[in-house]
Amino acid sequence: MKALTLISLAVVLGACGGSFPPPNDQVASTQGAVRAAEEAGADKDPEAELYVKLAREQLDKGREVMTDGQNERADRLLRRAEADADLARGIARSKTAAAEAEEAKKSVEKMTGVDK
Repeated sequence: MKALTLISLAVVLGACGGSFPPPNDQVASTQGAVRAAEEAGADKDPEAELYVKLAREQLDKGREVMTDGQNERADRLLRRAEADADLARGIARSKTAAAEAEEAKKSVEKMTGVDK
């Protein structure tokens, strides 16, 4: 009787612990992060482009392993892809801001007659 109880408990715990829901929300979040990186100009900067490329590849791989039922692995891949996309967006925005600041500085110098 004791052995049967232990076996039943093991089966119940195994069934509960083995299921990981499909990370559909993470897919959507990752797609949004990739889109945001692209809109920020990540494809125009070599460093940012590398990270957005990695994000796209990991997004594709995450979708692929989801279809195989490997939802936990897919979730990890998708989270990493989102982080890479966020990094790409940050790099692109930083480079854009630096270029705009330099342009504004030149404009002010031109208006005030101060040249370097």
